[in-house]
Amino acid sequence: MSFRCSSRILGLLTSVCLFAAPALAQVVQERVDLSVVQRIRDEGLNRSHVGELAGYLMDVIGPRLTGSTAMRRANDWVAEQFRGWGLGNVVVEPWGRFGRGWERVSFSARMIDPWVQPLIGSALAWSGSTRGLVAGPAVLVQIADTADFEKYHGRLRGAFILRAGPRALAPDTVAPWQRTSLTQLLDTTERRVPTPPTPEQQARSRVQQDLNRRIYEFLRREGATVLVTASRYNYMTLNPQAGEFSRAARDSESFDPLPAMQLSAEQYNLIARNLQRGVPVRLEANIQNHWATQDSLAYNTLAEIPGSDLQSQVVMIGAHLDSWFGATGATDNGAGSVVVMEAMRILKTLGLRPRRTIRVALWSGEEQGMLGARGWVRNHRRELADISAYLNIDTGTGRVRGIWSQNDPAVVPIFEQILSPFRDIGVVAVRRGFSGSTDHIAFDEAGVPGFDFDLDLMDYFTRTHHTNADTYDRLVIDDLEQAAVVAAYTAYHLAMRDEKMPRKPAATRGN
Repeated sequence: MSFRCSSRILGLLTSVCLFAAPALAQVVQERVDLSVVQRIRDEGLNRSHVGELAGYLMDVIGPRLTGSTAMRRANDWVAEQFRGWGLGNVVVEPWGRFGRGWERVSFSARMIDPWVQPLIGSALAWSGSTRGLVAGPAVLVQIADTADFEKYHGRLRGAFILRAGPRALAPDTVAPWQRTSLTQLLDTTERRVPTPPTPEQQARSRVQQDLNRRIYEFLRREGATVLVTASRYNYMTLNPQAGEFSRAARDSESFDPLPAMQLSAEQYNLIARNLQRGVPVRLEANIQNHWATQDSLAYNTLAEIPGSDLQSQVVMIGAHLDSWFGATGATDNGAGSVVVMEAMRILKTLGLRPRRTIRVALWSGEEQGMLGARGWVRNHRRELADISAYLNIDTGTGRVRGIWSQNDPAVVPIFEQILSPFRDIGVVAVRRGFSGSTDHIAFDEAGVPGFDFDLDLMDYFTRTHHTNADTYDRLVIDDLEQAAVVAAYTAYHLAMRDEKMPRKPAATRGN
């Protein structure tokens, strides 16, 4: 379905706002500028650059693992686009030390006994490389504590190590591609913050981490050749992310990690079942990777549309530009990146003059723990009091259906009014509750109102999230155009309000 503007839509917008007014009588009335809404919709839905931007980012630049040369190319390309559109204060800014970058060069693997089969797999990030083509026995190593080391002593030289047995692969029980239902969107039950781990759980986790470190050191001493893991997806889909002790490999140029590969779940299970039967399995692999050590820093790209009478105050909009490397990082989060870029292009093209400065940020390091956003917040603490709000786009290619309140009831009526002109193109509700695990959390934790748009998930968690299927082909361009329009007006409206967005009490930050 394509979203296009017409004079009929402007009339509908007016009626929507009039319809909403009685329910909002007890709250501050937002001055929703329908003429600006119409101009943004016309530009964003009829002359969009989203497809062009997405095509270049995904197909030409490709995967953007933080610290890689492709990530830096992406930083510079975004800056080039911003300068071309006439945005101000364009900067590719380091947020701190990240460590060694890593790039996948080549991968091939086969099972050669008990019969020959090419293996569907990938190196894991910050994995070491093999010395050319290597072959050896597959060994199932299951260690509950250090007393189990003796069982494997002298048996692992040249071996491919599997650390877990086969897991049951149930058939899909939900549709792989779906939009958010109205029932979900209109549910007023608050989604709460996950319960933090108890001290006992934290202690068990530390014990397990220490055991994992000892196991890794034991495997290295015993001369293991390759570590083998299984994808968490079914149907031959991979999700190659960071290998074990990738942080150590990033932080120290002297740390030489073992080669580590992920296989499809079905092929991993085949190998593990034969080993449990006592059937010998031999594998071969050639895993070649490259260390990018010329720059240990990592970078964000930022730009601005300067404000007028409230220029020192800022509304921020952002997304993470980095990705994993199994495919080209289209839905996670090339989609969000091109949406916020397009939102800024729309505002600049229309010549709108916001009262507050509107700043866009494309972050790196999100996949390693929101490092880029947290680094920026840490480096710019003196500016945080002047930031009215931060708006984030992540979680896929779907259209915007609303925005999460981040457990702040004070913002619900504000966003309900701001978003009301977009109901006819799918924006339904302000979601009560907490959205986590992406860059707005860095702002929320620091006391700055940080919000995440709620999107249709489509096939995000069933097919594309961190997988080798996350390509340009999975993008729904019409939905991204809609998202850019909604994001552009939301940022503009917040930049025009008389007051900044309300702050949550300190006790509820990060909740």
